[in-house]
Amino acid sequence: MTIALDSFAAPGRNRPAPTPAAVALLAQCKRAKSVADAAPARFAAMPAPAEASAAGGEVQLIVRPTCLSDWIRWTAEVGADLRRMVHTGTTTVVRCEVGGVRTRLIGVGVPALLSADARRTGVRRG
Repeated sequence: MTIALDSFAAPGRNRPAPTPAAVALLAQCKRAKSVADAAPARFAAMPAPAEASAAGGEVQLIVRPTCLSDWIRWTAEVGADLRRMVHTGTTTVVRCEVGGVRTRLIGVGVPALLSADARRTGVRRG
């Protein structure tokens, strides 16, 4: 008597074929993981090194800029549109693409930097 290592190989078990959407999502997740793994080397020259992770086919870059120019440099590096920033309490989130993969650039402390700059310059930001 032989024991099957694959439970789907047992009699009466059918392995469903993967759907095209599942195959596409797997490929997207692999690309995101690859971009996230390469991020430390890719952004090594940037101020405030990024913590990179990938989940659900999307890359998340978390940065902690110490001044507004660091944040502007990060957004320029990833090609983010500053008009689409979303402030979520103590962080700012900007969506963009890095290496053809959807990416969220998360700036911890950016709202405080923007507020300090507005107070210094006397400009109100909405």
